Amino acid sequence: MWCKSIFHRGRSVFLLLLLLAAVSYQSGAQSFYFDETSARFVDDAVFDSLILEKAIPIARSNGLTAEEFTSKYPAYRARFADLLLGMLQHRFMELRKLFEYNLPVPGSNADQQAKSKYIAEINKAIGRALENPAAFYPLFARDETDRILSFHSDIVVHPNGRLEVTELITIYNGDGGNASSNDDIRRGIVRDFPTKYLDSNGLWTITGFALKKIYRNDQEESYKTQMLGNGTRIMAGREDVFLEPGIYRYRLEYETRNQLIFHGDKDELFWNVNGNGWVFTADSISCKISFPDKAKLVEYNCYTGSYGATDKNCRVKQLSGNSILFTGTRRFEAYEGLTVAAAIEKGVLVPPSSTGKFLNLLRANYIIPVLLLFTGGLFAFYLRTWFRKGRDPEKGTIFAQFEPPAGLSPADTGYIIQQQYGTHLFAASLVDAAVHKELEIEVVKGKGWFAGTEYNFNRPGETKDKPVPKSAQSFGFDLNRIYGQSAAKGKYNSTLKTLNSELENHLKSRFLVRKGKSNSWHGLFTLNRGYTWPGFLLIAVAVILSFIFMITGFTMPLLIFSLVMVALLIVIQVIFFNIMRSYTEKGRDIADHIEGFKMYLAETEQPVYNQLAPPQKTLELFEKYLPYAIALGVENQWAEKFDSIIRNAMETGYQPAYFSTHGSFGTSFTMNAFSQGISSGLSGTISSASTPPSSSGGGSGGGGFSGGGGGGGGGGGW
Repeated sequence: MWCKSIFHRGRSVFLLLLLLAAVSYQSGAQSFYFDETSARFVDDAVFDSLILEKAIPIARSNGLTAEEFTSKYPAYRARFADLLLGMLQHRFMELRKLFEYNLPVPGSNADQQAKSKYIAEINKAIGRALENPAAFYPLFARDETDRILSFHSDIVVHPNGRLEVTELITIYNGDGGNASSNDDIRRGIVRDFPTKYLDSNGLWTITGFALKKIYRNDQEESYKTQMLGNGTRIMAGREDVFLEPGIYRYRLEYETRNQLIFHGDKDELFWNVNGNGWVFTADSISCKISFPDKAKLVEYNCYTGSYGATDKNCRVKQLSGNSILFTGTRRFEAYEGLTVAAAIEKGVLVPPSSTGKFLNLLRANYIIPVLLLFTGGLFAFYLRTWFRKGRDPEKGTIFAQFEPPAGLSPADTGYIIQQQYGTHLFAASLVDAAVHKELEIEVVKGKGWFAGTEYNFNRPGETKDKPVPKSAQSFGFDLNRIYGQSAAKGKYNSTLKTLNSELENHLKSRFLVRKGKSNSWHGLFTLNRGYTWPGFLLIAVAVILSFIFMITGFTMPLLIFSLVMVALLIVIQVIFFNIMRSYTEKGRDIADHIEGFKMYLAETEQPVYNQLAPPQKTLELFEKYLPYAIALGVENQWAEKFDSIIRNAMETGYQPAYFSTHGSFGTSFTMNAFSQGISSGLSGTISSASTPPSSSGGGSGGGGFSGGGGGGGGGGGW
């Protein structure tokens, strides 16, 4: 029986020594130091031992094991220190008077007696302090909440910038009872490690992360990883294995790079020890940093609290010239953490090369090289294609031509020179038909401020009982179908739309070179649209990739860059989409002739024209070439030449052959304004009347904070 009693007593002493060693390793918090005399007889270890000796029985009576209580004790050590030193102040001052000038020889009976006096006073103070255990709540309360009992990070910094990190995480897995606030742990812990950080320029940088091993209670543990938007998630444990309630010790070993900050006068590690993403509380958090042997610490700091906080509930202890220990001095709530910063003199750590930093920048901000590649590649592709396929034959010398190329209608000349169709060509054809007295255009001005103009298209009176002449079929559409139709802005007319499309198809069949199709006249130019589809595809891909990147990597500089690059892609596409059109040799000759004719229509009087014997300006000449001027976009300049002639004719009752209106022109009449009104007004009305309603659009040296630096992340249970 006595052997059994001795065994249990020895086991308790051994457990107490182990727990005391654990406390000494974890804490490093506020010291029990009162003065040099008292420190001569009792140190921190004595205080801790005496407190644990009296507190553990109380904890056991409340359902806590010695190990559970010891793991919680470091977070409350500072409270014990403040309370006991205050209670012992008077007695320690009296004891100092006894021994200050008459210190006994260490190890002597007098020395042991003096030490016993100090221990006796400490035991009395501890007894009084523990008379009300509730004052230390929740230290003595059994808490079934899942939580971190201790989190210690051991970091070894190598000269090449590589970090070896060992995280020792002791957790308590509660059973979810006793009003617990967290019961997340089922299979094990979750540890999130960020590998993507934002720099001062608003750009991302990537740090390396390589997990080596995970241990649970000194046995290698299974795990799986998940890629997050900004890092890696580690899930320790197995899907089919559930943990019993109790204390578990995890050890995570990993390596990481690109975590150091290279200042001009120092090199620094700014490290978020546990991360501000843990859903668990933490009773204690500590971190030890060991730089290379030749390093010399010059600056250090620590910060605690939620993200962005600048509290300093932490203690720093320099262990040697190149190593340092940081310890939190209070309990950490969920989403709170410890961030540390330590700097050494330059010359020991090797900074990354410029090439390495540049490649890291491109990898972390992949949208930059992708959009640059898209833009540069598209421009190079289009430029090469334009040189091979899109360049026109060399332009000839342009000189004034007093008539259009033979056999070409106004719509023909406009389509050839502009290489695209527009409703102004249909308007020019209508005016041309009116000039040839095969159509009458009645202009009806609306009444009121916002009333528009309506255009009625009638068969001329002298041809009402005659068949449509053969010449009327040369306008590119069935002229007979337009008789009796009207056009007004905002009113859809399906017949006008059909005739407008007929003219467009007629012009394409005559002049546009298309693969697999022959031309009814001569193929004069090609649009080369087949070479422009890569641009539309790249723009779509660029927009999609930018959107995907911004979901997880949004920063204002990168958003602006993406918008600018997409806009540049669109500009390149628009430019080359338009200049990719090219003339054939014959098309170039005819286009040069039309350019000369356009020059004659547009230019004001020049002496050289008189030497070339231009045709005499008459009303018939004006009407004959007005449709061409409308098609070529120079109707205003052409009308201006005839302003005085038409004014004089108006005084004698002149009525234009190609349209009729009601009332007089008024005293402010000018041919320029009249021509502009008939061309732009008719063209705009035709465009509006040809558009279905459904196709229109509807309406370390300070300045840091908790959560800053590398490392960090968070975790939980699964």
